[in-house]
Amino acid sequence: MPKYAEVIINFATTTEIDRIFTYEIKPLLMDKIQIGHRVKVPFGRYNALQIGYVIGILDEIEHTDYEVKAIYDRVDERPLMSKNQLDMAKFMVAYYGTSFAASIDAIVPSGLTSKPFETRLETQEYMVLNRDTDKVQSYIHQNSHKKSFSKQKEILDYLLIHKKVLVKAAQTFQDWSMSSVKTLRQNEMIQLLKQEIKQSPDPINHQAFKVLTKEQLVAKDKIINALQARSYQTMFLDGVTGSGKTEIFLYAIQEVIEKGGCAIVLVPEIALTRQTLQRFEERFGNRVALTHSRMTPKERQRLYMRAQMGDVAVIIGPRSAVFMPFENLRLIIVDEEHESTYKSENAPKYHAVDMAQMRMQREQGIVLLASATPSMETYQKCLDGEYEKLTLTQRIGEAELPEVVIADMRLELKTGNNQVISRVLFEAIGETLTKGKQVMLLINRRGHSTFINCRSCGHVIKCNHCDVSMTYHLSSRQLECHHCGKTEPVPETCPACGSKHIRFFGSGTEKVEQYLREHFSEYGIGRMDLDTTTGKEGHSKILEAFEKRETNLLIGTQMIAKGHDFKDVTLVGIISADMSLYMQDFRSNEKTFQLITQAMGRAGRGSAKGKVIIQTYSPDHIVIEKIKNNQSKLFYDQEIKNRQLMGYPPFTHIFTVLITGKNEEEVIRAIQHAAQYYRHYSKKGKAAFRVIGPSTAVIGKLIDEYRWRIIILSEDREKLLIYGKYCLQKFKTMFNTSNIKIQWDMDPLSMM
Repeated sequence: MPKYAEVIINFATTTEIDRIFTYEIKPLLMDKIQIGHRVKVPFGRYNALQIGYVIGILDEIEHTDYEVKAIYDRVDERPLMSKNQLDMAKFMVAYYGTSFAASIDAIVPSGLTSKPFETRLETQEYMVLNRDTDKVQSYIHQNSHKKSFSKQKEILDYLLIHKKVLVKAAQTFQDWSMSSVKTLRQNEMIQLLKQEIKQSPDPINHQAFKVLTKEQLVAKDKIINALQARSYQTMFLDGVTGSGKTEIFLYAIQEVIEKGGCAIVLVPEIALTRQTLQRFEERFGNRVALTHSRMTPKERQRLYMRAQMGDVAVIIGPRSAVFMPFENLRLIIVDEEHESTYKSENAPKYHAVDMAQMRMQREQGIVLLASATPSMETYQKCLDGEYEKLTLTQRIGEAELPEVVIADMRLELKTGNNQVISRVLFEAIGETLTKGKQVMLLINRRGHSTFINCRSCGHVIKCNHCDVSMTYHLSSRQLECHHCGKTEPVPETCPACGSKHIRFFGSGTEKVEQYLREHFSEYGIGRMDLDTTTGKEGHSKILEAFEKRETNLLIGTQMIAKGHDFKDVTLVGIISADMSLYMQDFRSNEKTFQLITQAMGRAGRGSAKGKVIIQTYSPDHIVIEKIKNNQSKLFYDQEIKNRQLMGYPPFTHIFTVLITGKNEEEVIRAIQHAAQYYRHYSKKGKAAFRVIGPSTAVIGKLIDEYRWRIIILSEDREKLLIYGKYCLQKFKTMFNTSNIKIQWDMDPLSMM
């Protein structure tokens, strides 16, 4: 009796193709095709072979007037996805309104081709000595009189004792010359061999675990009790910076591993540091693996396979790690859960916290959220009792919360200081470095000067492709647009009036670095931003230099604010605290509070008390005031009241529509028509939808395309998603959309 497979085509990006297609499973493949397999299927009028994913198997189907095509072959030996992963794909389709193909694409590793998935074990390259030791000894005897032979002899002596050495390890030996290795290979004294890595799990290093404080013990015991209950729960670990949240993660993971389970640790991409990995590897050795955006497709596929085969028990990574194919997943930790990077801005526009909760509900495990600065959504769910809240109020050991000093930049200007660094911060930097301690400075703008202005006519030099000012970069001595990447030389005269009175304004990381090098260069200065962290090891090299005290003053964007633990950092300076306070975003207060608080948390994590100096033109602003007085609860309570009063999340959900195009008039006409549909169907359905706009986006023009948006709010998420997509579909059928692009998002975290 024939069987049938429900198949999703992997390139199904249009509505017509984004659906289930039914294929017959021929007898030869009957026992070889399972749910989760990739298969080759004839598709379309000309039956071209395409790759599809089997998401269901049927014993029979209803009678059809057309011939049911048959699966040509399977691609991989074993299913690429489990039933749990397919459930996650189905959830994304229903919850985010995305396509099935896009959901599957987010789950499986990137770089897949029509060839079978790589299932071979990872190999390591070894350097081994020629088995004929007499021949080796003879070679040494013949060449020992040569001065140049000493380097070769060191290598041969080492291999005579140790027999073999990893090539990667040998490359780090300071006394070894790779040219000598090459000579020895040419003379057949040594050869290179590849061996598959067949690791047995390292034992848990119990001695490495630290003694917990009373607060930590209470939190740890509650998490372990929840894990042992074998039922779904979301818990929130609310701990001040430096309170030892990571140590609690490690104890929870120990419990999971000892019971034969697996754990996923989600961290923001910018917090994926060597320190993070080292702390986990110290306890769990080779059971831990790291994933990140700079891995090659082959590396991603290999890790995916290792997780599928149970070769690792803990995976640390950014939001995409939530999809890793663990079979016995017991715990998902979301560190710094407030970070916006957990929400994807590309299809499927999922949120990692939603996916973690959905997955653990099905697998009856625990989601552990953690932050010193929770999102407003998490804060409200703790108030409502949806999440169990665990609290850490004290820093570990002798560490105290830092002293906070406000530098009023208005007064600095009045007293004649127009430098980027205030007097109080400048003096504190000198004092800190003189005492042998380290300094971190946050300015969330890269480049040298954020805009160039003509003093005669007021003209600001903007990118002619984007509605933003060009940033001056000292390193390249050019203007650059940080949105489209366009560069151009600095004009000698104003393009508008011809005046030579062009001046540089605003400050970025380069300007701060330039100024500080004039005064503190002997202490070593590092800069960490998008310009200095290119390459696979970009972040690591800068942080390693700071850790080794080769640099003692680190200037950076928000990259430096998260996840770093340097015991000698006793001073943190916030160069421009106002930078994100007045953005056109209802979350601006929340985001500013989180960023400054996280950056402050880098100070005084050792035995010496830390100091934080916040430079601001708005010292009376509620965000600055509550940070200064260490009143985070008062800030959150006030912000929650404001959100409720204004009808914004977490009390409502948001659906946004963004229309872009080359012709501004066409874009405006289209967005106005779309808005009419939303208002018409809102009244017709008598639903409580609040339509805001249309209005120009925060950045009105980007890469030669004009941008207008509509924002719709509702308390009912399910109805809002249906309504949002329905009105768009109606609009598309009645309006010529060939010259515009339409993007929509559900519960976006960025209003840009």
